[in-house]
Amino acid sequence: MSYFIYSKAPHRLVNIKVIEDFPSIWEFGHERYSNIKPSSLDLHLNNGIEICFVKKGRYDWQVENKEYVVYPGEGFVTCPWEYHGNSLGIVELGEIYWLIINPDIFTKEDGCHLANWSSFSQDQEATISKTLRENHNHLLNNCVRLEKYFLQLNHELVNREFGFDVKIRSLIENILLEVVRIIQNRKLEANKNNAWINGLKLLFTTDLSKKWTIEEMSSHFSMGSTSFNDKVKRLTGYTPQSFLIDLKLDQSKKLLLETNRFLTDIALDCGFYSSQHFSSTFLKRVGMTPSAFRKRTRNKSYFIE
Repeated sequence: MSYFIYSKAPHRLVNIKVIEDFPSIWEFGHERYSNIKPSSLDLHLNNGIEICFVKKGRYDWQVENKEYVVYPGEGFVTCPWEYHGNSLGIVELGEIYWLIINPDIFTKEDGCHLANWSSFSQDQEATISKTLRENHNHLLNNCVRLEKYFLQLNHELVNREFGFDVKIRSLIENILLEVVRIIQNRKLEANKNNAWINGLKLLFTTDLSKKWTIEEMSSHFSMGSTSFNDKVKRLTGYTPQSFLIDLKLDQSKKLLLETNRFLTDIALDCGFYSSQHFSSTFLKRVGMTPSAFRKRTRNKSYFIE
């Protein structure tokens, strides 16, 4: 399939199709990039909500001051007030689809009104507006279903069979729904993961002196050892035992700063085998001995959250 561009505005490519008769779309396109062109895509704003899907390639993308790497099967979404593009002004090798949805009004202050082409209720429109305005992660993970909608949208624009205008409005709404659900589900998953990690922290910190095995840890969550280990590494970046050591060190820092207790007492209360084990672990992870940490942080009026 060759590339296509539909646009209401003058475009950097001359071979485009005009879509004045579709108020819901500002621009819709699909391109394959077989070579890198300098100054082909500087940071810019759009007149609407842009949704992009990467079919092939790897794209370094910037939205406002945040850097992203977008891989095949992923995409991104931006609002009209968000500068985005490639910081070097180029489009890298690959294949992408993009759609710029044309709302009647969409500002950071006043929210979004999609206009008469939308069949969303007022409450649904308010949810879409709130979700997009409050979204700070512009990357859309695992959004392969967008490609299906984009292909169907192109089919309707090209063939214009009976009811194509109704179908196009429906596809635009489905694309918006898919994006909003990805953002909402990501937030729900993050909250769920945070709650799970907080439960793990509570289990460990209730008795830091307890000598845990991986089997004992995993059994508290009704999980197998391998699954538990993988989940902790995915959510924290550490193995369970390494995560536990970090919690012990966090508690030891508080005791070093807030009390005058002996290092041996702190070491045993925080689950270390001895003051030597405590000191060597502390030095390795923190970069200084416990005594040096106590002296340095107290002199600097350092407080731990």
